Amino acid sequence: MRRWWLPVSGIFLVVLAVRLYLAFQSPFLSSDESYFHLRVSDAISNGHSPWADPLGGPRLLSPIFHAFLAFTALFMPLDVAAKIIPNVFASLLVFPVFLISLHLSRNRNLSLATALLASIVPAWIGNTFNHAVPLTLVVPLFFAVVYAWLNVVKKPLLFLGLFTALVFLHPLSLVLALSLAVYLAFCKIEGVKGLLAEAELGLFSVFFALWAQFLMYKRIVVFHGVDVIWRNLPSGLLSTYFSGITILGAILQIGAYPLAEGVYALYKTAFRGQDKIISLLLSVTSVTVFMLYLKLIELSAGLMILGVTLSVLFSKWSILSYEFLIKTKISRYASVVMWVSVVLALITTAIPAAMLIDGRLDSTISADEVAALRWLSKSSSPEAVVFAPVEYGHYISFFANRRPVVDDYFFLEREVNELFSDGERVLRTAFVTEAVELFDKYGASYLVVPPKVKDVSYADSKCFKRVWPGSIRIYEKDSACVVRVVG
Repeated sequence: MRRWWLPVSGIFLVVLAVRLYLAFQSPFLSSDESYFHLRVSDAISNGHSPWADPLGGPRLLSPIFHAFLAFTALFMPLDVAAKIIPNVFASLLVFPVFLISLHLSRNRNLSLATALLASIVPAWIGNTFNHAVPLTLVVPLFFAVVYAWLNVVKKPLLFLGLFTALVFLHPLSLVLALSLAVYLAFCKIEGVKGLLAEAELGLFSVFFALWAQFLMYKRIVVFHGVDVIWRNLPSGLLSTYFSGITILGAILQIGAYPLAEGVYALYKTAFRGQDKIISLLLSVTSVTVFMLYLKLIELSAGLMILGVTLSVLFSKWSILSYEFLIKTKISRYASVVMWVSVVLALITTAIPAAMLIDGRLDSTISADEVAALRWLSKSSSPEAVVFAPVEYGHYISFFANRRPVVDDYFFLEREVNELFSDGERVLRTAFVTEAVELFDKYGASYLVVPPKVKDVSYADSKCFKRVWPGSIRIYEKDSACVVRVVG
């Protein structure tokens, strides 16, 4: 075992310990999406198909991440595994980041600091520390493939093995495939020699990724056509895609210090040499920004990739700064200045990360909400259908074991705009008759209004009776209330 494995493993254990401490601050997971993946894992652990949802239509996804959770559920409760295993995966990010940074800087200590910096990128840790989502495995694997590309000519099997795993794990592999295509174009522009083997492997990887994604998600592609590019999101959600975050908020989620210095490192080194890793990182950054602009990838996933990539480039900026300072009159303080910069980068990244983590914990589903949904599971018919906000749908499925009218899985839904619009109308309408009509349209009998959502105007009317007294509001529709057209 090489010596560098010891300190990197130490950082891995520290990051994992911090993540687990934060995750166990709440007994529940911090996102509605996590419970969607937990239901898939639970289905696998019980011997059921991961692609069939008894509370809805078919689910088309890669079950690799869920199979890991299901396997560990043999040794521990699934809710515990959902906190431990994703954090183990996420903590593995320190290894590829360290190796890439070491290639860039040739400085082991600086690379260790960079690995720690990448691990606390706000968008990364804030959206994964208490989330059972595939991205906890996808992002470390993404950067492991980036590192494998550095030695792709000498060790092509390592790259192909990791890239194949990434392709069959998550569609985010398309970002890396397109980045390789852009990388080859950059290298051609720069006149980099000896590209034949890389070009062959790169082009093979691009076409293989496209073919594999089509093979796995052919039904979705045929069903939705071009809308599959935007994940069949309702126009109401697409139009507000960036409304939840400002430019300042995006900068803070990426990390202001890594963002500034990473962009500067790209500016100083891109197209000014034949450093292949710089060209590849520039390609990843460019493709991610472009796909975010076109709303082709999720905002959180895009910010994660950008934040980690720019953190890696921070190590290059630190070396460039050091090389500049040793040529000045303050050369004897060059190392001090560089390490002060590293400390500032860690501090300025950790503060917004802590704020984002606090926000995620505050918005985590509460014990009162879970108790209410479990009560609904016992008190309602197994065939009951429930109206709730779109971001609450998977909570209904997991805790209440009832079918929500709408959740955020929009694939294989034809009238997705109408479905989303009706879900919004139920919460906003001021008319009991309109609410009754919508309930009858979907065969719904309950309405769940979370604590932080404004209560409906028709609360406790003759047709809607509140049946749960806690902070979360649950209303049951009187089956005698119907809308009749008289003419």
